[in-house]
Amino acid sequence: MYLEELEQLYNEQAYTVATIQLEAYLQEHATSAQAWHLMGLCKLEIAKSAETREEATEVYTSAYHAFSEALTHDSAHIQARLHRAYMGANVIDGKADTTLSDCEQLIDNGDDELTTKALLYRFQVWVLLNETDKALADMHRNLEIYESLYKDDLPQLNVARFQCNTRIGDVYYHNDDKPAALDYYRKAFHCTVYNNRSLSTIYFALEMEDYDFAADMLHIMTTAGEYSEEDMLALLRKIKQQLDEGLQHAALAREFCWGTIDYWHHFYGEDEAEGTLEQISTGKRFIAQYPEESYFYHFTATALFNIGSYGESLPYYEKATAISAYPSTIIRWYYAMYKTTGQFPASWPETDYSVPFDWYSAGVICGELVQQEQQTPGREQLLQLKKYLYKKAFDIYHPYWYSNTGSSYAGHPHHFAMCCNNYGITLFELGDFEEATRVHNIGYNMSPFWEQLESRAEAWHAQEKYAEAVTDRQTILNNFTSTLPLVYYVSIHERIIEDLTTLERYEEALALYHKILQEYDEWIAADMQELSAEECDSIIYNIDRIKTDRAFIKTGTDGDLTERIEALEAHLTEKPDDSDAYFNLMYLYFEGGRYEHCIGAINNRISIGGIARLPLVSQMKIYYFRGKAALKLGKYQPAISDMLQTLDIMSGGGEADNTPNNRCGVFAFLAEAYLGAGDTDNSITYGQKCIQIYKTMNWSWDNECVNFYFILAQAYAAREDNSHCKKMLDKILENTPGHEPALQLKATLKGSGGLFSFLRKKKS
Repeated sequence: MYLEELEQLYNEQAYTVATIQLEAYLQEHATSAQAWHLMGLCKLEIAKSAETREEATEVYTSAYHAFSEALTHDSAHIQARLHRAYMGANVIDGKADTTLSDCEQLIDNGDDELTTKALLYRFQVWVLLNETDKALADMHRNLEIYESLYKDDLPQLNVARFQCNTRIGDVYYHNDDKPAALDYYRKAFHCTVYNNRSLSTIYFALEMEDYDFAADMLHIMTTAGEYSEEDMLALLRKIKQQLDEGLQHAALAREFCWGTIDYWHHFYGEDEAEGTLEQISTGKRFIAQYPEESYFYHFTATALFNIGSYGESLPYYEKATAISAYPSTIIRWYYAMYKTTGQFPASWPETDYSVPFDWYSAGVICGELVQQEQQTPGREQLLQLKKYLYKKAFDIYHPYWYSNTGSSYAGHPHHFAMCCNNYGITLFELGDFEEATRVHNIGYNMSPFWEQLESRAEAWHAQEKYAEAVTDRQTILNNFTSTLPLVYYVSIHERIIEDLTTLERYEEALALYHKILQEYDEWIAADMQELSAEECDSIIYNIDRIKTDRAFIKTGTDGDLTERIEALEAHLTEKPDDSDAYFNLMYLYFEGGRYEHCIGAINNRISIGGIARLPLVSQMKIYYFRGKAALKLGKYQPAISDMLQTLDIMSGGGEADNTPNNRCGVFAFLAEAYLGAGDTDNSITYGQKCIQIYKTMNWSWDNECVNFYFILAQAYAAREDNSHCKKMLDKILENTPGHEPALQLKATLKGSGGLFSFLRKKKS
C-alpha cells in the first residue's frame, strides 16, 4: 500500500487500520520519515480515545517515539518536530531539554506561524521549570508577532490577544502577584468578551473588589447562554449577598438585576403577582440608591409591562429613556405608548448603545409583540421597529467580521448568525427578498445551521429562484437531519416537491413524493405519538399537501393525467374534507375536459373550506375556472356570473392580482359568454376592452387576438352590423391569413346588400 493510500485512511479517521498498515509498510521502508510522521499522527488520535490513563500514556509514548524516528531519518521534517515539541510541552514528562531544543530550531526557521507555536510550547516548558521571566518574555514576543500576523483579521487577532494575556495573567497569579494577574485578565476579557474563563475570573474580580470588571463580565455571562443554571444561580446569589450586606456599586447592582430576569422564579418567587411586586420593590430600592442609573427605571417598568400595566410602566420607561435608552427600553416604551394612547410615537429614541446582542434581544422581544398584536396597523408599525432593532445589531456585528473595526462585543459568530437569520426573516416579511438572501448568506457562512438555510430557501422561493430553494432544502435533509425537528423534516419535503414540480423536474419530485409517503407509513406516523397535538396536525397537513401535490407531478406516460386524477380521488376517499385536493382536481378535471367534474370539485372546495381566507389569487382562480368550465358546457349565465365575480375579486387585489394580462383574459371570456347568451352589446363592450388593453400595452398580435376579434365579428354579425363585422374579419385575415372561420363568416356577408342596405331595411 502506498503512502498516499495510508494518508487517505488517516483523513477518513480510520486510525487503527492505518496504524496496522503502517507497521507493515515500515518493515520494508524503515527510514521513511513521512511514514513515521503519519504513524505518530495516528497514535495521537488513538490515544485520545483510550479507556484508561495508563493505556493513553503508552500510546502517547509510542507517538512521541514515532515523531523522533521521523526526525532521526529527516532532521528537516518540520511537522514531526512541531508535533514532538507539542508532546514534550503538554503530554510527555521529562522531555524539557529536547523540547527546548525543538522549539529553538522551529523559531530559527523564521516562519511566523511556526514561531508562535514554538514560543507557546517553550513558554509551557519555562512555566514547568519555574523560569518566570523567560516564560513572560516568550509570551510577550508572541503578542508582538500576532499583532503583525493578524493585522488584517481583527477577530483572529483578538482571540490570540486573549490567549496571550490570559497566559501572562496565569503566570502572575501563580506567582502571587494578583494585581498584575487581574490587570492581564481584564485585558484578555476586552479582547474576547465571549470566552471560557469568565466564570473563574469573575470570582477573582469580586475577591479583588474590582466591581466594574465583574459587572462587565456578568453582563456578558447573563446573555451568552453558555453557563449552567447552577453556576449562574450561585454567582448571582453571591452578588446578592454582597449587595444586601451594603456593597454600593451601581454597575454591579444593575447587572445583578439584569441577570435575575432569566432566573425570575428563583429570585422573586413562584407566585406571579407576588413576584411582580417583589421585582418592582427591588427596582424602586435601587432607584433610590442610584437615581442616575437608567436600567433600574427600565427594570421596574418591565415588571409592570409584563402584567399589561402599560400606563403605569410608561413614566419609568420615559425616565429610563431620558437618561440612556437600552435597546429593550425602546421597544417596550414604544409599545406601551401605543397601548396607552392608541397611537405609536412619531419616532423612537436613537442611542449609540454598543452591545449588539442586546439589540438582537430587543428585536426578539419586538417579534413576540408582533405575534401578540391583533391589529394589522399595529403589527405593521412594530415590524418596522423590529427591522430597525435587528439592523442596529447587524450593523455592529458586520464591521467587526468584515472590516476589522469595532470591539469583541461583536465577536460571537453564532450570535451574529442568529441575528442574520432573524433580520433576514424580517426583511422577508417586509418584501425585501433580495436583501434577505444576502443577509442569510452572511449568517450561514458565519455559523451554519439549518434554520438559516430554511429561511434563505423561503427568500429564494419568493424571488422565483426555485432551484436555489431546492438546493438549500436538500442540504438540510442531507446534513442536518439529526437535529431537524420531525415537523420540519416533513414540511421541507413538501416544499422541495412543490419547487421541483414548478421547475418541471418531475422525476425527482415523484421520487421524493414516494420516499416521504413510505417513511410516513414506516416510522413517521409512529414517531408522531411523542409530539404535541399541534405538531401532529402540522405534519398531517403537510402529508396531505404532498398527496395533493401529486396533481402536478407529470410522468409523461400516456395515462399520466388519469393517474394524477386517480391519486387525488383515492386521497379523497381517505380525507373527503380535504379542500386542497378539490382545488387541485379543479385543474386536472378542466385539463381532461371533464367540465362537470371541474364545477363539482370547485363547489366542494367552496362548501368545505370556504374561500374568504384564501389568497386573492386563489379566490380568483376558483371563480375563473368554474366560469370557464360553465362556458365550455354552454352554460352562459353561470359563466358570466363567475367571470364578473372574478373581476370583482381582482379589483380588490394588489398590482400583482389586477394585471392587464389577467383583466384581458377575463374580458375575453365575458365577451364569449355574453355572445352565447345573446347579449351582443355586452359582448362587444368586453371585446373592445380587450382591444384597448392590447393597444395600451403595445402587445403584438397573437392567438388571443384572433379569438376576441372573431367573437367581436360574430357579435357584430348577430347585430347585422356588417361593416364592423367585416372590419374585425379583415383584421384577422390581415394578421392570420387563411383563418378558416373568418373566411367562412366573411363569405356569408356577400350579397347581403350594398351601401344603403341598412337604410332600405329601416324603411321597410
